[in-house]
Amino acid sequence: MARPIKLLLVTAILLQCVGILDHSLWTPDEPRVAEISREMAASGDYLIPHHAQKPFLEQPPLYYATVAFFYRVFGTSCEGLGRFASVLFALGTLLTVFFATRTLYNEQTAGLAILILASSVRFFDVSHKMLVDNALCFFITIALFACMLAYKERLIHGYKIFWIGITCAFLTKGLVGIAIPGVAVALFILWRGDFHLIKRIWAFPGILLLTIVMGIWAWVLYTRGGPDFLRTFYLYNQWGRFLHGSIYTGGHIRPFYYYLTTIWADGAPWSLLLIPFFIKTRKPDEVMRFLCAWFVGGMVLLSIALTKRGLYLLPLFPAMAVMVAYWMSDMTRRVPEKWEHIFLYIIGGLVFLCALAVPLGYCFELGGIWWVAIFIFATTVMLFWFAYRYMKGNIPFLIPLLWSLLLLLWVPALFPQIDKAKGYKDLFTHMGSIVAHEPVAGYQLTETIEALSPFYGGFYVENIENRRMFEKMLREGNLVYVIILPTRIDKDLRALLMSRGMLLLKDASPTRRDIELWKIGK
Repeated sequence: MARPIKLLLVTAILLQCVGILDHSLWTPDEPRVAEISREMAASGDYLIPHHAQKPFLEQPPLYYATVAFFYRVFGTSCEGLGRFASVLFALGTLLTVFFATRTLYNEQTAGLAILILASSVRFFDVSHKMLVDNALCFFITIALFACMLAYKERLIHGYKIFWIGITCAFLTKGLVGIAIPGVAVALFILWRGDFHLIKRIWAFPGILLLTIVMGIWAWVLYTRGGPDFLRTFYLYNQWGRFLHGSIYTGGHIRPFYYYLTTIWADGAPWSLLLIPFFIKTRKPDEVMRFLCAWFVGGMVLLSIALTKRGLYLLPLFPAMAVMVAYWMSDMTRRVPEKWEHIFLYIIGGLVFLCALAVPLGYCFELGGIWWVAIFIFATTVMLFWFAYRYMKGNIPFLIPLLWSLLLLLWVPALFPQIDKAKGYKDLFTHMGSIVAHEPVAGYQLTETIEALSPFYGGFYVENIENRRMFEKMLREGNLVYVIILPTRIDKDLRALLMSRGMLLLKDASPTRRDIELWKIGK
């Protein structure tokens, strides 16, 4: 392996090791995932996830069980230990991309692809959090690359791995784990017109495996909660979230074109380079057709879905990374056109602007220490210079390396400062010391508060959604401690609270949601 490729590979792996243990649980998703995993580890129930002691049926248990394993072994005194599950799956994704791309193309394209993927904004963000999508991305990536390697006769058991990967993807996040690979392969078959692939891909045994696993999961749901569990998982959280607004009543409902406007930020800074890739790759080979079917087919599928979030694009980014790396690697073997250089210079300019803006944001927006900013900035300039000399002006290799170095140097300084403005650990630890073992209730609380209370405070909250019931319990003195979100109560309800209790603790940070703790009975 050439030394520059080793450098790219090591840098990509190092990117997954920073920003893991240096901050608390960050909203909106991490507290819920951490608490589900903590309860799973504490109860020993690895089949049905529970959140705030209630069944949580949005996803199957595979990712939660992985986090629970780390909490069971190491404990929850350091919440970041649960992120090791995400590190594990992210590294698996990166190594799969590297070795598959090296086999299908060459080391140069593989080295670029792994660094582009590791340093893209959304992948870096999600892979440093406890999120189910990390495992989903890994299983879809290994499934689809195994399929392509088997198609090219480079992996003997590739089709078997394909079906095992899809099955694990289902056990991670449900039907979307089947839909994305299914659409990718179907589009590729139609594009190639190679319908014999349906037979070669082991379709019947694979579908049988999926059916058995889905049947076992349905049986687990039915035996533990009857038809209600089946309806909640399949009808509400799978089918309802995908197409039926009349069934699903939750959030994240966005228009069809949502991803067309957000892909540029989610895949930044590399998503812009999809434009020259599609312009120059007019006659894609079989591998590139497969990757295009993966990326474009996934985009269309996710755009059809009712609920949309930027992190849902994560399973498409491995394909995007290889597509962009293919174009960038190709530039080093030919004389690029002037307009191609413009795209690279735009990305390079953004990297240098970030290198100048981050120290200012660290000092003035986050309240960081100025001498730390000066030291990191000076180190950045020095490493940028060494990287330029080492790469000998090879722009396609240099720019991903510079961007990755910027992340490696600044994330250890930025994350603890961000945590001071974003984290709730101190607040809920303080609440736990106040309420001790007394019962705690809340009015129309969020899942985040229901998760942070037991994880950090050691107490569960009875969340009362009905206003009349809450008022009745206040008047009758049936409550001891109450957690309130000021934005969810009006002046009449506040007046009732003031007449029945006393405000003990208030978090009114400009960067966090307002939260109040009341003691009922003055």
